[in-house]
Amino acid sequence: MDKKKVAVPLVCHGHSRPVVDLFYSPITPDGFFLISASKDSSPMLRNGETGDWIGTFEGHKGAVWSCCLDTNALLAASGSADFSAKLWDALTGDELQSFEHKHIVRACAFSEVCS
Repeated sequence: MDKKKVAVPLVCHGHSRPVVDLFYSPITPDGFFLISASKDSSPMLRNGETGDWIGTFEGHKGAVWSCCLDTNALLAASGSADFSAKLWDALTGDELQSFEHKHIVRACAFSEVCS
């Protein structure tokens, strides 16, 4: 008899819903960092080596599908089901800009020119 394969969602301590995207920064003078996107609407920044929580970016009203950090890990970006992409100050957690879209934002990235 064949066993049925079951997909298990990726979870991360601190998130209340499954994690859908992870992004590691390049190595910076302060180490490297991890940002996680989750269906709970709150991207989280962590120490890339230890996984220790650094902060949460609060402001989205829907699942966050994508997140990333610039090459210096000073800026963060996130894309959400609330039809917005947001730019964040990774040091303070402040929202710097919100970009409204006509549909769910499922991807975000920094160009090499901006980094």
